[in-house]
Amino acid sequence: MKKISTLLAAAACVLGLQAQTVTVSPHDNVCDVTVDGTTYNDVAVTTVGDIHLVALNRDGVSLLVRYTDANTVAAHGTFNGQPVDYTSGAVAAYAQTFQIPNSDFETWSTDESITEPRYWHGFKSATGSLASQATSTLLKSNDVRTGASGSSAVIASKSIYGIVANGTMTNGRLMAQSMSAASTWNHSEMDQTSTATDNWGDKFYTALNAKPDAIKTWLKFTQGTTNAQYPYATLSAILFDGDKYQDPEPKKGDSSSLIGGTKYTQDDVDYAAARVAAKAQNKQIATGDWRELSIPFSYTDASKAKAILVTISTNATPGKGNANDQVWVDDMELVYDASISNIALNGVTLEGFSFDAATKSYNVSYTGEALNLTAENFDVTAAGQSAMVVKNVENLGYGNYRVAIGVTGPDFKNYDLYTINVTRNPLTGKAYVMGTVNGNTWAANVGYEMTAGENNVYTARITTTGSADGYDYFSFTTQLANDADGWDGIKGFRTGAESADLLIDDSNLGTALSLTDWGIYNSFKIAAGEWDLTLDLNNKTLTVSKVFNPITGKVYILGDVNGNGWHANNGVEMTTEDQKIYTAEVTTAGENSLYYFGFTTELANDDDEGGWNYILPYRFGAPGEGTDVSITIEDSDLGTALALGEWGHTRAYALPAGQWNFTLDMEARTLTVTKATAPGLRGDINGDGVVDSNDINTIVNMTLGKAEKLGIADLNGDNAVDSQDVNILINIVLGKS
Repeated sequence: MKKISTLLAAAACVLGLQAQTVTVSPHDNVCDVTVDGTTYNDVAVTTVGDIHLVALNRDGVSLLVRYTDANTVAAHGTFNGQPVDYTSGAVAAYAQTFQIPNSDFETWSTDESITEPRYWHGFKSATGSLASQATSTLLKSNDVRTGASGSSAVIASKSIYGIVANGTMTNGRLMAQSMSAASTWNHSEMDQTSTATDNWGDKFYTALNAKPDAIKTWLKFTQGTTNAQYPYATLSAILFDGDKYQDPEPKKGDSSSLIGGTKYTQDDVDYAAARVAAKAQNKQIATGDWRELSIPFSYTDASKAKAILVTISTNATPGKGNANDQVWVDDMELVYDASISNIALNGVTLEGFSFDAATKSYNVSYTGEALNLTAENFDVTAAGQSAMVVKNVENLGYGNYRVAIGVTGPDFKNYDLYTINVTRNPLTGKAYVMGTVNGNTWAANVGYEMTAGENNVYTARITTTGSADGYDYFSFTTQLANDADGWDGIKGFRTGAESADLLIDDSNLGTALSLTDWGIYNSFKIAAGEWDLTLDLNNKTLTVSKVFNPITGKVYILGDVNGNGWHANNGVEMTTEDQKIYTAEVTTAGENSLYYFGFTTELANDDDEGGWNYILPYRFGAPGEGTDVSITIEDSDLGTALALGEWGHTRAYALPAGQWNFTLDMEARTLTVTKATAPGLRGDINGDGVVDSNDINTIVNMTLGKAEKLGIADLNGDNAVDSQDVNILINIVLGKS
């Protein structure tokens, strides 16, 4: 880095960036950058000529800072998400050193003998044997483009001895040496060795301090008389090595006068061609009102770009214009492209990178051994001939890097800033929950191992007790240390919350919470409970859900048993001794052919929609989803362990009328149904406490289909009520059985 100016060395450059303040304090080959009181020390500086570049990507600051030995300062980027776009007062003056002087055509002399704008010339200041015949064709005009003010330059053609002389303006000097309009002895020229000066006292010469990529100008063109054969004006800008050059270049055999004289030789032609670095030419400028033209330079040898010769003429063909053709010119600018056409890491273009894309921030993730990256690992291709690139690679440790890449033009006008976060993804095939969960404490060699799934997704169920101020704290690692204090050895394998002690509660349960980069391991904070964790290391997210436990120690039968019907707040409670096996004896009776039932481990307070919604997670029944189709328990199913459905599913079982024994095995998740022995007197079909002819009439009506068959009438236990049961009952009444 060059030695900075006394002013810059004595005090930091202070930039007023809206609500922010940025200071740059250079020292040695680095500098300190302070943003709103926060200082980032020893930031790398790239120096090109007298321009010093700093690219910063740290903690919410993405900034490209440029300063020069002349104490010009510019800063662009973002600070905490807010745009920063600052240039010091000295930048504008510095930028003009990369432009053709007075290219806005605002400087004109009040001396009437000086009719040409400063640094620009027409025939008034021409040289050559015919220069005395020329008249002023370059004048000041108040006709400016829409939205502008001030003045422009207007060029007009003239007729001399009946020959049309195209109006011409140049920042060099015009040569009028031949009566033949087409002769290349009539040209604009520039020569750094010439001591000639114009009426302003300036040399006819414009040096280049950088290599422009295009020339832009506002232009308006009219013809005195429409000329369909030669309808175009022309603009030519030539970058050359500073030695003598003319436009148009010499044509072999052209004479300096109509009656003979010096002729151009092949050496003259070759000499001129050898001077050229680049050309930007438009020889088809049609008539029309003010419009902006942009003409790119085509380079052949950029190393020769030391000076620039610009020529504008009212006709692209010498001598073929009309009297009073006019071209107005304003706000000419040399354009210095400052964009990046490619960024590659170790020879591979960044995924998603596009020259035209608005995206300026990229995340690169890799697995395996930690990379040792420097600026040399990033290949940056800048589009501009004079674009300057700065690369700042900050090693965060454990294979993680923050990278800032900036590019700027020499005039500080155009720039780009890219930020790249390179993150090592240290996947080991395992993941551990660290912290005060499942009875553990914080130790580098202690963690609860999670269950590995596909695509680097891990799951775990943890229990927390609220051991510290009502909460427990945890983060993650993909590797444990050998010793309890081996934290440094596993730092690069750790990840956690984006902010310290991030609370997990009802507001973010079930939400994919972002994890930090590897090596940053803020803790998550959670209350006492049982929780399911899903850790996605591909997408760097954590999802937490509260474990729902529908086991309450009680089971209720819902539905058409014991005359209850379906109610969210009423059910037949089953009996248990160990909270594993639950039993109940129930009756299904009435006029229906089938009676439906399910189970729940919780009853609601109210028998309404809210009550049903409340108990839904606690309900279960027959396998399968839906309530439109039930599963009927057939005679062949009696005594068989039938599978139960999932929690929260409400599909019912169905039974015919009868008395039944239910046995639920809550561990095996099965239901066993058997017929129950009728209580009371055997043969008391009508339940009046007496076995007599009335019971015979009742069972006869059942066999004839005149009464509903009840299980109590199946006296021989063959699962049917028929004549055999009638005979058995008659014998009971007669005392024979």
